[in-house]
Amino acid sequence: MKKREGALTDVIDELVSASEGRDVVEVGELIDALDQRGYGPALAILPLLELTPIGGIPGFPTLLAVTLGLITVRLLMGYDHFWAPGWLRRRSFDSRRVIASVNWLKPVSLRIDAQLHERLAWLAGPSGRRAACVVILCILVTVPPLEVVPFATSGPMIAVSVFGLGLLYRDGLLMLMGFAGAAAAVTAGLWAFLLWSGAQG
Repeated sequence: MKKREGALTDVIDELVSASEGRDVVEVGELIDALDQRGYGPALAILPLLELTPIGGIPGFPTLLAVTLGLITVRLLMGYDHFWAPGWLRRRSFDSRRVIASVNWLKPVSLRIDAQLHERLAWLAGPSGRRAACVVILCILVTVPPLEVVPFATSGPMIAVSVFGLGLLYRDGLLMLMGFAGAAAAVTAGLWAFLLWSGAQG
């Protein structure tokens, strides 16, 4: 896949459009908006929502991890389209908070669109994609227990986003950074959880 100008910014606009004109927006509507863009944009943008104001909603990081896990499994199995169970698709959020959070990411997406390009594309090929899927699923499993520790879920989500960007731009360097970031995120998360557990005791 060649670099497409405005790739991430276009995704931001799609999510805003899906959220406008209503009081609440369902997870299923956001998934459907991303489905037409493919796996790379979904794995790049969705994890970054954890870093926005909406990420502070209790339970949101875990819900996001479940959503990303389902998307990743579909990618690993070679399906062309996303899928989510009805209970997940029906979960809803205040549309104003979603729009504000997504727009909060727009300056970041503009910078990313301007800088990233295809490099070491073979690392973002089928083998690299499968390896990334396995690693993504492993680090997503750490999100629910880490949610009790302030900011501890950000590391795994950033690592997932780096993988998504690598897939979107066929950037093998980013794929390598994703693997390194995943290891660092798990290590830091475990350390933070142990410190938190000790403080609670």
